[in-house]
Amino acid sequence: MFMHFLGGYRRMKKKGLFTFICMLLLSALVLSGCGFENLVAGNKGEEGKEDKEEVNLEELAKRYANTLLAYLYEGKKGNIKDVTGMDGDDLTASLERSVYEKKIRDYPGDDWVLLVDGSRYTAEQIMQDYSRVYLKTFHSITYSVEDVKISNDTAEVTAKIDPIAMLSLANRITQARAEVFGDLETSAEILKSQNKDVKAINNLINFKLYSMIYGDQNKPVPTGGEEKEITFTMKKSGDHFQVSKDTIEDIMQDSMEDVYSKSSGDK
Repeated sequence: MFMHFLGGYRRMKKKGLFTFICMLLLSALVLSGCGFENLVAGNKGEEGKEDKEEVNLEELAKRYANTLLAYLYEGKKGNIKDVTGMDGDDLTASLERSVYEKKIRDYPGDDWVLLVDGSRYTAEQIMQDYSRVYLKTFHSITYSVEDVKISNDTAEVTAKIDPIAMLSLANRITQARAEVFGDLETSAEILKSQNKDVKAINNLINFKLYSMIYGDQNKPVPTGGEEKEITFTMKKSGDHFQVSKDTIEDIMQDSMEDVYSKSSGDK
């Protein structure tokens, strides 16, 4: 009887051991499966994280591109320091100074004077006014940032703008010259100014009229009426995308087109 019981006990013990081993193997498989799923999920998470970071960089660059163009084309100075390293007033003063220095070099010395209706204007005064008004004329441009491509730490930005129509702008100045001075080649004002270089003094008159029309009189600046694409690059610097002053000046040059305005009829 005892031997029979012992034999049964041994069989039960072997059966229990077998069951226990199977449970261990099953648990190992389940745990292994979970680990594999977690690994796959982890890899997918990393890929998603990289995609998200790429998208965020594009959005970041687009935001700073809009900040830059809002400064140039609307005169909005908020947050421009993040893009240029200079606050709005300092950046404007620096750009005005660059325009002034490029123009005033054609008028060396201190004897460049324009006399108009009894008023005396020096070349320095005329160019200072011109450089200030010149920057403001860009505020008439409409724009939109269309695309941003990221490569390493560089963002290539594509924007669409309605550029300044330079032929229409020049026509308005020519018309104003005729109204104010008559025949400029023999103008009494030029003779009274006692400048030897007639071409140079004619150009000085143009700059003065430019400031009067688009500054003092605040006449609307003619634009082409047809969009054009411009591109520029921004460099990532810390948490910002920034541009150099040279890039800003290049954008300003690209914002002018030798065309007549389709809406003004200045042909």
